[in-house]
Amino acid sequence: MNDNYLLGLEIAKDFNKKYGVITYSGTLAIEIALKSLHLKKGAKVLVLAEVCYSIINTIWKLGLIPVMVIAENQLYLTDKDIEKVINKEKIDCMMLVHQYGIWNNIDLNKYSQKGIKIIEDVAQAWKVGNNNYEIGKNSDIVVTSFGKSKPLSYGIGGGLFFNDESIFKIIDYSDIESREKEDILVSYTYPLCEDISYDKLKLIANKIVDEQKNNAKKYYELFYNQNIIKCLDSIENSVWHRYPIWVEDYKIYKKIITKLKQTDLEYQLSHRIDLTELKRNKKGIKYDNRKQKKYIILLRTRNVDINKQIDILKEIKGILV
Repeated sequence: MNDNYLLGLEIAKDFNKKYGVITYSGTLAIEIALKSLHLKKGAKVLVLAEVCYSIINTIWKLGLIPVMVIAENQLYLTDKDIEKVINKEKIDCMMLVHQYGIWNNIDLNKYSQKGIKIIEDVAQAWKVGNNNYEIGKNSDIVVTSFGKSKPLSYGIGGGLFFNDESIFKIIDYSDIESREKEDILVSYTYPLCEDISYDKLKLIANKIVDEQKNNAKKYYELFYNQNIIKCLDSIENSVWHRYPIWVEDYKIYKKIITKLKQTDLEYQLSHRIDLTELKRNKKGIKYDNRKQKKYIILLRTRNVDINKQIDILKEIKGILV
């Protein structure tokens, strides 16, 4: 047993799974997870549209069809969003991404009983905090990334965590059979160059999450009752690696972006996925549950001193009004 195997077992316990495999990237972990479910070519995978593009790309790569759902609340999928889709499409798998670190309040057992395989992506869901939900308890596989932007991070790599021992059979640790057999994947297991203390990583992750929550609270207090959607059970239950602001008018959106570029405030925009092209080429299916189009700006919540930026944030709030 190598250090990677032992680390995988240790992390698996926190995700209510028996086994774990540490991979070279989070994307590879997703590929192995999807491959291990033995989905047929053309099988449909339901996923939130605003996820990292690498998830969508991996679904295509395996010959599967991404069914991309734009959530009505703009942040995460709900039972209502999912029911609308499965009443029209035969869904074989659901990729449940805890986007922004927000807990998805979904009855996973209900979908498992319909024969839908469930993968949870917890890269941004560290220390979600809701005692009524245990990550991994009711899903088939849990995947994560340990990239530098993630709360639980050692700089690079990813992992998948599961109960089904047969998953080990599709992983080629020696890079031999995978060169000839499509059903076997090289794991490219991340080479641990030094001992990694999982307990230490968790302490760091929890500290980062607390910082992000505190900054998110400040954003929330500043922008509350403005043109921002309130759709959380509690801000306490979220990691909030970015704080989202929605703008309905494109001209106002551009004004805010122009203002942000003049400051030191860090922000991101949504991943660009050409859903129109996908639909035309029948590579993917889009379901848009929003009542109207909105533009999103994601404000950084880590390593930021909001108090020093309060004046510019107030200006942005003024533009929104």
